[in-house]
Amino acid sequence: MKSLKTLIRLHKNEVDEKRRHLTQLREHDDQLTLRRQQFEAQVEMERQLSGTSVDMAVAFANFLPQIKLQRNALEQARQQLLIAIHRAEEDLAQAFQELKRFELAEEERIRKEKAELARKEAMMLDEIAAQRHLRQQEEGGTGEE
Repeated sequence: MKSLKTLIRLHKNEVDEKRRHLTQLREHDDQLTLRRQQFEAQVEMERQLSGTSVDMAVAFANFLPQIKLQRNALEQARQQLLIAIHRAEEDLAQAFQELKRFELAEEERIRKEKAELARKEAMMLDEIAAQRHLRQQEEGGTGEE
């Protein structure tokens, strides 16, 4: 059954594609985490600068609503990304299970083929042995008469 090998190859490609997609999502999550850390470092620097003068304190106070919006946007993006990662992990697990199912079916088919071949070889060897035995009996039987 060549079709099982084709299906296995197709599912391996699908699993590889889903792995690549999951890796990309995780890399995007790492980048988003880095952006969040950089943003927080920038906010902290601005906060420290706001203590140096009244003008800086006023500017920082005006900047606070933007900080909250930016934090919320980053958090929402992260939550959506975590949902996408979770879905991608589930898709990968399902694709891997399908691949394993086909691989096990192929292994079972090969095992049955080998068992059938061994059975046919045993029958052929039994037939050869039976014919040899008959010939030996005929040769031995004709020599006695």
